[in-house]
Amino acid sequence: MKNRINELVRSMSEIFEGEAWYGHSVMRKLENVPYKIGYKTCVPESHSCAEIVAHLIAWKTFAIEKLKSNDEYAIEPDSEDDWPEIEITSAQEWEVLKRKLVAAQSEIYRLLEEMKDDSFLDEKVKGEDYDFEYLLRGIIQHDIYHLGQIGLIESQFKKKEQDSGVFKA
Repeated sequence: MKNRINELVRSMSEIFEGEAWYGHSVMRKLENVPYKIGYKTCVPESHSCAEIVAHLIAWKTFAIEKLKSNDEYAIEPDSEDDWPEIEITSAQEWEVLKRKLVAAQSEIYRLLEEMKDDSFLDEKVKGEDYDFEYLLRGIIQHDIYHLGQIGLIESQFKKKEQDSGVFKA
């Protein structure tokens, strides 16, 4: 049986591209962020939406590698691997980055679909001190946490750029 896996996938999907109870999902929110805002930050030394998206991709890639039993794969917090430097200079680059995020999410779904039953969720993640269920719930929580940051950045720039035409009515 895959009841727990199916519930995790449902939760991931709801938060990533579905209808979350609290508002927009990650992808719905990113659809509202124009590329001209994607590379800006609200305050110096903070992350842009593009950097947050690259960070989400990094940790989804971490989950993918762990689901593939790659015990060598690691990300050092606050490193270049954790927060890749990224510059978005066109709408096309912004779309490519968002497609990479969708591809990483889709790969997690694909790997979970391949699992025969829920038992693997209780297995320890190779090279870590936690099990797969904890890892996958962490990916869900991570998306929600950074969704809030993206929403804050978007709302701040929406106020600043209201009359510029960057945000279409």
